[in-house]
Amino acid sequence: MQFKQFQIARIFGIPVIIDYSWIPVAVLHVWLLSQFWLPTRIRPVWPAWQNLILGLVITGLFFGSVLVHELAHSLIARLEGIRIHDIQLHIFGGWARLIGEPRTAMAEFRVAIAGPASSFMLCLLFTAGLIGLQAIGARNTIALGIIEACYYLMWANMLLAMFNLLPGLPLDGGRALRAVLWHRRKDILSATRTAKRMGVGIAYMIISYGIFLIAFGIYRGTLWQDFMMAVWFFVIGIFLKNAAESDYRHREQQHAEEQEVRRSIEELRVSGTVGSIMESPAVSVAPEIRLSELIDDVLAEHRRTWFPVARDGRLHGILMLEKLRGVPREEWDKREVSEYMEPVSESLFIPVRASIEHAEMKLKSNPFGILAVIDGDGLLIGTVNAADLRQAL
Repeated sequence: MQFKQFQIARIFGIPVIIDYSWIPVAVLHVWLLSQFWLPTRIRPVWPAWQNLILGLVITGLFFGSVLVHELAHSLIARLEGIRIHDIQLHIFGGWARLIGEPRTAMAEFRVAIAGPASSFMLCLLFTAGLIGLQAIGARNTIALGIIEACYYLMWANMLLAMFNLLPGLPLDGGRALRAVLWHRRKDILSATRTAKRMGVGIAYMIISYGIFLIAFGIYRGTLWQDFMMAVWFFVIGIFLKNAAESDYRHREQQHAEEQEVRRSIEELRVSGTVGSIMESPAVSVAPEIRLSELIDDVLAEHRRTWFPVARDGRLHGILMLEKLRGVPREEWDKREVSEYMEPVSESLFIPVRASIEHAEMKLKSNPFGILAVIDGDGLLIGTVNAADLRQAL
């Protein structure tokens, strides 16, 4: 089932997206806090409406902590030169969606460890608040509510950090493990395979614990109390197993494609075709990235006046930066590259095996002086411009 999404904010230029699957989890969290957790913690017992209000506040702060965790990943990734698509809050927590991947093992390690580090820092912050309030000894209603919020969020952030540090994909600990193995082995596919196996093993352990809870509940006659928790462990385990295997399949496919492109390019370099003069790999941008990301992030690393626009290797058009001159700065966060690119047409690309003479003829009728180079499957693998052609001729 595909859940719809909506944007609630932009933080440091990064869209924060709520998936509708997150809403029932948030409601369940408020209900469990107000009906079961808080009545056992606060003495004398508060009225139901006060527990409900405090449950709402704690839930908001908890998911705020998840957002901080994902924001830490995003900001470190941005420092590593990776563009950020958005941050999503969903049924299993949160997810920072990156455009591209870390170029080195240590870059991936820094991005992976940033999230758990931020959760540990929040844990220390709430611990300090808890100790401070207990030392003061305030016992009014507001102080009691803050103490309980700090206590809950202290443990919640500690558990969030520790769970994410489990050494298996797709968790942060699994990505950190892959980075270390990648650094040692110099082989990201081998490192991913090991981290995937660890992730699948962790997933089976979580599923087994869910089955144990059901069996134990039946044995002691409390199945109704343990059933929901058991089902939740089972669902999380299945999710982690599928995500770990999907991550490895993606990496395996990517590795095979990279090897094939390298072989093809090496063959074409000496053949006197477009492939022998093209710039490869092509520096492209996705059609959905915002102008602020293009100008602040991409241009900072690649100083040029044009970019092929592509998604998953498929050419969508060509972006000439001169078309952005009249766009007001305040519009950069609202506008996407797709609004200003020249849509793909036959005049904008050329097959990699085409002759240099054919490229020369095509560039004469091309108003931009740039051609995207595609392989036999129609995937973008390079670019050639008038300067490249003059040098070759």
